Amino acid sequence: MTVVSFGQAAETAARPSVEVVFVIDTTSSMGGLIEGAKQRIWAIANEIAKGRPAPRVKMGLVAFRDKGDSYVTKVFDLSENLDNTYKDLLTLAAEGGGDGPEHVIAGLDAAVEQIAWSKDPKTFKVVYLVGDAPPHEDYPEAPTLASVLQKAVRRGLIVNSVQCGTDAQATVAFNHISRMGEGRLLPVPQDGGMIAVATPFDDRMASLSAKLEGTGLAYGGGKAAARESGMLAAAVRGMASAPAAAERAEYKARAGFAVNSDLAAAVAENRVALKDVKEDELPDALREVSSDKREAKLNEISSERRKLKKEMDGLIVERASWLKNQSGAKRADSFDTRLVEALKVQAAKKGIVY
Repeated sequence: MTVVSFGQAAETAARPSVEVVFVIDTTSSMGGLIEGAKQRIWAIANEIAKGRPAPRVKMGLVAFRDKGDSYVTKVFDLSENLDNTYKDLLTLAAEGGGDGPEHVIAGLDAAVEQIAWSKDPKTFKVVYLVGDAPPHEDYPEAPTLASVLQKAVRRGLIVNSVQCGTDAQATVAFNHISRMGEGRLLPVPQDGGMIAVATPFDDRMASLSAKLEGTGLAYGGGKAAARESGMLAAAVRGMASAPAAAERAEYKARAGFAVNSDLAAAVAENRVALKDVKEDELPDALREVSSDKREAKLNEISSERRKLKKEMDGLIVERASWLKNQSGAKRADSFDTRLVEALKVQAAKKGIVY
């Protein structure tokens, strides 16, 4: 298993981008799927990140219900910091609905119109409609389903339909949506069929991840954003279940520190020289020592980072092997499996190989 080293994440123009938005029915019958997604979102991200060339991954969410519910849509825009997406996903709960069709069209339209999709034609952009009920097509003020999907295709989006359960009307509607959206119909069990398995390695991986993230050396204009990201990361680590925390640890280890925000990474790639960084732009850990000792301090932190990363890499391999040997740890018809299989085939059109 190849994992990008902390401090060595490539930031090149040739690196492809993957943008994924989940349009999720959050009415009462979708509780199982939503809870499963909270457990498996990091596993999905890890699979996406394994593409070659290694892609930059952004995710976003659109939650939808129906007229008369507490909301029709909630939009959470794309973010490259997947802690944001995970935090947003954790806020979703299954409530309302119950009258058959839901406002699927509003959810899809919000994904097309309100998400800040890349305008780069090389970016792989994909929507996963997730639900168990057909769309209301009898709301006169709403756009037509066909017009929304035509806009999506014109803007380079692929729309896949993930049908939860076996409702016959939903099958017809979701198949139609996937065809118009140039995607696939992906049938899954009503609850999504996702399995989150705790392993003997989870707690140590989460602990190591906290230590690795603690070696971050934000500098210059990135210091304020790094503080906010650090607080978010601490909160997310506290909210995640053991399996989700371990999958998150793997993803963060794979992504590493971006060279444009971490001084150790920037120095390692010769993007900046330590001596050229202004005093007030230095990371706090380096400002605390005298100027003649800063290079030694930087090397000390980088050495500790490599040591932690080496242990993490070993645990990632051990955990993967352990899970592979567990019967029932993965279902062929689960939401995460179906999604990843479709994405790997579709992303090939943008030159991303799995």
